[in-house]
Amino acid sequence: MKRITKPKTDHAILAAAGKSSLAASSRNKENGHASRPLPLRVVRTFVAIIFAFIVFAVGALHFHLWKLESSSNSIDNGTSGRDESVMGVHGVLRRREIHKQILTRREVPSAQTVQKVHAPLSPNESSSANDDNHPIPGRGTGSKRGHIACDAITPNNDDISPLISYWNDPRTDQDNAFQSPFAITSLDPPIPTTTKRYLSFEPDCGGWNNIRMEFEIMIVFAAVTGRTLILPPDYPVYLLQKDTGSRHRGLQDFFQYGGDRLSQSHARGGGGFDDVVDVVTMRDFFREEIIEKKSYPLPVDETNRTKVLSSIEKCNYKAKDERSCIHLFDHMATVADFVPSWHGEQNCLIMDDVNWYEDSSIAGLREQDASQHEHVVEFCNGRSPVYYNRHIHEAPLIHFRSHLKETRLLVHFYAFIYFTSPKIGNYYKRLVRDRVRYSDAIFCAAGKVVKALLDEFGSYSSMHCRRGDFQWPRMRISAEEWLANTRHIFHEGEVLYISTDETDRTFFEPLARRYHLKFLSDYKELAGLDRLDPNFAGMIDQVIASRGREFVGTYFSSFSAFIGRMRGYHGMSGRTMHYGHIKHMNETHSWVNPHSSYSAREFPTGWVAIDGETEPTEKNFF
Repeated sequence: MKRITKPKTDHAILAAAGKSSLAASSRNKENGHASRPLPLRVVRTFVAIIFAFIVFAVGALHFHLWKLESSSNSIDNGTSGRDESVMGVHGVLRRREIHKQILTRREVPSAQTVQKVHAPLSPNESSSANDDNHPIPGRGTGSKRGHIACDAITPNNDDISPLISYWNDPRTDQDNAFQSPFAITSLDPPIPTTTKRYLSFEPDCGGWNNIRMEFEIMIVFAAVTGRTLILPPDYPVYLLQKDTGSRHRGLQDFFQYGGDRLSQSHARGGGGFDDVVDVVTMRDFFREEIIEKKSYPLPVDETNRTKVLSSIEKCNYKAKDERSCIHLFDHMATVADFVPSWHGEQNCLIMDDVNWYEDSSIAGLREQDASQHEHVVEFCNGRSPVYYNRHIHEAPLIHFRSHLKETRLLVHFYAFIYFTSPKIGNYYKRLVRDRVRYSDAIFCAAGKVVKALLDEFGSYSSMHCRRGDFQWPRMRISAEEWLANTRHIFHEGEVLYISTDETDRTFFEPLARRYHLKFLSDYKELAGLDRLDPNFAGMIDQVIASRGREFVGTYFSSFSAFIGRMRGYHGMSGRTMHYGHIKHMNETHSWVNPHSSYSAREFPTGWVAIDGETEPTEKNFF
């Protein structure tokens, strides 16, 4: 009988095949034969995977190189994003070093390149007496670039104003028509105007730039509230006593001012601070209000009365001096109707244009305005707010004891006075930019040096190295540290203009081996320094340094800080400014609201987007 075999199932076939394959493999191994090659399909799959991986890697590499180049370009052009502040100084330095290894070394910019920043504008953009528009964008209708009265410096009588002028003169039509909502006539019913209202103050006890900061506050406060500003007597300004013939100086000697020093009168129209505030000298105030009108008393004691009257034109900060500033200001504080106890690091002044003329009971109303309250809290940043009110406004004479440490106003005006209306706040920032500036004599001398540097070299960078009486010893670094910390900023062989109080030039020898150093003394004859007040030298230095391609300053120095603000007024990026100390090197490269210590640096809210009507923010900075 024939045997019928049952067909194998698929599983059985696969099992048999598997056994056969294993047996064959075993025999091959025993006989020393290699395994059979992989199927073609597997090989193709493997090759495809490898190819895809290579394509991905090449694409990632290209993207990485592109990001590096973009980052470096943005750093060089002053437009890098927020990553720089997040990475920190060392991260930025490392990124730049990597980029230098990838890309070819960049040469010092040519004269044609730098002239886009430094040199006079093209004929189509030049500033002339007939121009209707300001050559700096966004300045507004009716404004022109300020002109500097300066003697001829070249055979062609070139105007240096486009090189160093940053202010409007005339100002915009809108600014000329502006009226302060805090003025007397804005009230309904108005405050009686029978009594003239004054503002007097004591100059700061520190160096020049601390004095300048406080003076800006006084100008703004007087302009906002419609007060007549009483100029302090001339006195020996700290570190500005280089004129052996006369050590006494007044603030009007350094700022643009239309007054006549001989007649003690002033005339508006000179483009100075007395164009925006009424001004009177201390001598004329005493003559008009104390001696003639007897609005305020003199000291009863004859000895004190003699000392006070002897100090109204010139005084010295010595208690036992016959012409003592201390006796004079003590008397002013005694007779004043209001003496603020405000301190720049402890208080902030709030100017609420809507509610200020109400009594103090509106504090609860202010709390209800959550948005405004939030802005005030953010601005004051831990300081106690003081709201300007009718009581302060009606005081005929306000005297600031700002020379004393207890009531010192060592803070920038835009970081001390907060306007609840951004439109009004921006107006007063423009007022300081356009009308509280150094005199034409200072700008003229500085402009001659700037032009000479550009004509000879095409470009220059600048540095401020504070050495003298600086109270921050950890900021006083060696020349070797200055060199090491700035290698990535300045080009080798570049002209480096140095502003410094270091009198020993051998200190800068390490820098001289890498850069071509220039100092103000190199241009003594060109700038006509022998014919100028020797106390102008520091201010001339500031103006020259403000026009450098890149600038490196000293942190905690208000001298360096103001150079940064002037660069901002010129529209230069904060990323073209640095500090020599590695910890603070990139402080100005990101948006930061004002904070303590306020005098250590300037803050972009003081100049960024101030020609608009909205509050400057971080988006305006980038």
